Amino acid sequence: MESFFSFVVSTTGVVVGIVAKSLWDRLLARQEELTRLRRNKKLEILEKQLSEFYLPLYIRLVKDNLVWMKVFEQTDNPLSSEVRKNLELKFILPNHDEIMKIIESKIHLARADQRLSEEMSKYIRHIAVYKALRESGVFDKDPIAFGEPFPKDFFNLCGSIPRRSAA
Repeated sequence: MESFFSFVVSTTGVVVGIVAKSLWDRLLARQEELTRLRRNKKLEILEKQLSEFYLPLYIRLVKDNLVWMKVFEQTDNPLSSEVRKNLELKFILPNHDEIMKIIESKIHLARADQRLSEEMSKYIRHIAVYKALRESGVFDKDPIAFGEPFPKDFFNLCGSIPRRSAA
């Protein structure tokens, strides 16, 4: 009788061990799956932020800054005021319009911190004044004359987010 009892206890112990191990393995597999799903979702969001907001914004800001520095900030610029005016109307302003479209339609992707939000707000105000001046035919004054300078940190912040996120 005693050997039968030992057999039952041993068998029960083995079955309980197998069931416990199986349940533990399932729990671990479920946790790993949830971790994988969370990581994939974060990557998906990051990819969308970069491809639909930060990179398009940054590329347009690069183009804008390049033209502005090469054409408008040089004191010995050989271009006539008429050519410069056309560049503003046909390149700079449309580029700013595209930047504003990106901001207006994809701002939810930014998940911007306070500093970037403030710089974006400064940019929006600067562009509103800049566009109003040019559409009114005022080409001899810039928004800085009305207390709305271009937010220099906006360019750097937008450019640093894709590099930080890729690391």
